[in-house]
Amino acid sequence: MTLTLTVPPRTDADRLTGLPVAVIGAGPVGLAAAAHLLDQGLDVVVYEAGPSVGTAVRAWGHTRLFSPWQYVIDPAARRLLGPAGWTEPRPSSLPTGHDLVAQYLEPLAATPPLASVIRYGTWIDAVSRQGMDRTRSTGRADTPFLLRLRSGDTTNTVTARAVIDASGTYTTPNPLTAAGLEPTGMLGTRITSALPDVLGADRARFAEKRVLVVGAGHSAANTLIKLASLAKIAPSTDVLWAVRNAGTARLGADAADGLAARGQLGSTVHGLVESGQVQQIASYEIDDVRADGDQVTVTGRRAGEPFAVTVDVIVNATGFRPDLDMLREIRLGLDDIVEAPRALAPLIDPNLHSCGSVPPHGVAELAHPEPNFFIAGIKSYGRAPTFLLLTGYEQVRSIAAELAGDHTGARQLELVLPETGVCSSDIGGSSCCTTPAVTGTPAADEAACCTLPEPATDSTSCCTN
Repeated sequence: MTLTLTVPPRTDADRLTGLPVAVIGAGPVGLAAAAHLLDQGLDVVVYEAGPSVGTAVRAWGHTRLFSPWQYVIDPAARRLLGPAGWTEPRPSSLPTGHDLVAQYLEPLAATPPLASVIRYGTWIDAVSRQGMDRTRSTGRADTPFLLRLRSGDTTNTVTARAVIDASGTYTTPNPLTAAGLEPTGMLGTRITSALPDVLGADRARFAEKRVLVVGAGHSAANTLIKLASLAKIAPSTDVLWAVRNAGTARLGADAADGLAARGQLGSTVHGLVESGQVQQIASYEIDDVRADGDQVTVTGRRAGEPFAVTVDVIVNATGFRPDLDMLREIRLGLDDIVEAPRALAPLIDPNLHSCGSVPPHGVAELAHPEPNFFIAGIKSYGRAPTFLLLTGYEQVRSIAAELAGDHTGARQLELVLPETGVCSSDIGGSSCCTTPAVTGTPAADEAACCTLPEPATDSTSCCTN
C-alpha cells in the first residue's frame, strides 16, 4: 500500500512564527530588554523567579548607587513611562537600590505593555531546543527554543523564537577560598553575602563583633565604610579586611573618575586603613574556613607564609559568577577564563585590563554558537567585575535590533560612558589610567551595577541586574 501525504509539509521556519522572545529576569536589564523588544514591534514574555521586579536589587536596596539617575534610566523604558504620567527623578541625584525599585522598576513594570507580559514566581529550570539536545544540528536555527518552567509545585514547558538570559549573578557568589572552592566547614550564619545592611536590618550581626570582610572591590569597600561607622557607636566592633593581592587596584586612592561617588570609595577606604579603623590583611590567600565554636577560623597563606585568623562573622565580597546549569543543552561560546562570551572576554578580562571602562558592545560580541540566544547584563561578564547598567542597556538595544532584522542598527553602537580612572582588576601594581569616554550617540543612559556613597553618607557600591 502506498500512503499519500495530502497536507502540505510545514517548513521549519514556520515553527517560529508567532512565538515571543523569552527574557529571563525582571531586573533593570531584563526590563530594558523587554522595552526595546516592544519598541521593535516584537512579542516578548519576561520570566521572573521572584515575586516582583528587581528581586536582587531589593536584597541590597539600602545601598546607594554611585551612578546618578541620569545614568540609570534606559531610553526605551523612558518612552514607556512617559505616557503613564511618570515623574523622572532629578538626574544628578544618587538613588539607593530601594529608590531604583520604587521610582523606576515598579512604575516601569506597571506600564500596560510590560504588565501584561511579566510572569512572576517562575523559575527557569532549563533551556533547550524543541526536540533537540545540544548535539543535534540539522535545522537547529529554525527550531523553537524550549524552556522548562517551574512555578510552585507546577512544572511545564513553553516555546520561544529567541532567548535573552538577563538573570544576573547575585545568587551565585564566588567562594571565599583563593582556589575557587567552597569552604569545607559548615558556616551557617557566620558568613553573609555581599552588601549586608550593616547599619540597619543586619546591625545585630555585626555590632560588638570581630568582622572579616573578604574582597577587593566596591562591594567590600562599601561594607568596610559602614562597619567603620558602626564601630564609632559600638566601639568593640573590630573590622578586618582580607585581600588576595598586595594592593587594591580597583580602589585606588584619589582615582580620577567620571562617576565622582565611585572615585571617592577608594580614597575613603584607604583613609580608614591609614587611620587604623580598618585592619587590612594583604597578600592573603585563603585555603579554608571552618567553624570554631561560635566563631570561624580562616586559614591560608599570607605572602607565602601560613596565616590564620579567627573572627565572629565573615562578609563574602569576593564577587560573583554565572549560574550556567540551566543552559547545559545550549551551545555556549564562553571564554575559558572569564566565562563571558568569547568575543567579549578580551575586553573585560581582569587579568588583562587595568581600567574600569569597557568599550560599547552588542550582538557581535555577545553571540554564541546557538543562534538567537544571548546572555545580557552582568551575567554576560561572567566572573569579571565592575559592570555598569548603561553597558547592559546598550547590549539589549543591540540584541533587540538584531532580532527585529535591523542588522546594521544592531552594530551601530550608541553609548557614551563616563570617563574613569578606577582600575577594574587587582593585577600587579596599583596604577590607574584615565580612559576617554567613548564617542557616539548617547542612547542608553546607564546605571552602574556597582555603586558608591554620596559624599556625606555611608553609601555603597553594588552590582545590579
